[in-house]
Amino acid sequence: MLLANDFFHIVHDVGSGKLRLNARAAGLGLAGALLGELILNNNLHVASGTLSLTGAQPPADDLGYRIVRQLTADQQTRSLRTWLAFLSQSALERVAVRLTREGEIEPVKSRKLFGSSVRYLPVDPKVAAWPTDRLYGLVNRGDPLDFHDAMLAGLVAVTGFTKGVWWDGDAVTLRHIAAAVGSMPMSMREVLAHTEAAVGDATLSPR
Repeated sequence: MLLANDFFHIVHDVGSGKLRLNARAAGLGLAGALLGELILNNNLHVASGTLSLTGAQPPADDLGYRIVRQLTADQQTRSLRTWLAFLSQSALERVAVRLTREGEIEPVKSRKLFGSSVRYLPVDPKVAAWPTDRLYGLVNRGDPLDFHDAMLAGLVAVTGFTKGVWWDGDAVTLRHIAAAVGSMPMSMREVLAHTEAAVGDATLSPR
């Protein structure tokens, strides 16, 4: 159960395979999720907006391993915001490749008058819907969230997709998410805060 895989499924429509969230916000959310995976795997630490590698064994997952290699190769750039912006440019495609290799989605390309588009159809709709259904239930019941689920709920919130999961959510829902986020390690909270700021900047600035 990888964080970015879950976030990918949440922001894509199970029936059509289309993105349900603004593409820039989705890319930043996935970038935050990929960094969150490295923090959960004890590969990455964040303090005052600066990334540092812990030297722990790289992830067995190929995508996580490649990102650790990228971080290792670029010793000069340690700004969290810079890495969020960089990873967001290709995060959707890279996570899609991982999910395709794992047999969870099938990319379907469509030709348009000016270029083409890609939909990511789930191989098993129940598997694709599970991250949304599980997170919805956990928060609505007020169940404790582990760091994975707290980070996932936080990413949904900071990318502006709360109503996409908790369509009937209220102030109690938001308080439960905030409490779970507040219990996470500082590294994960920093990733969320900087992701939220980057999404805000992307919303305000035209492409």
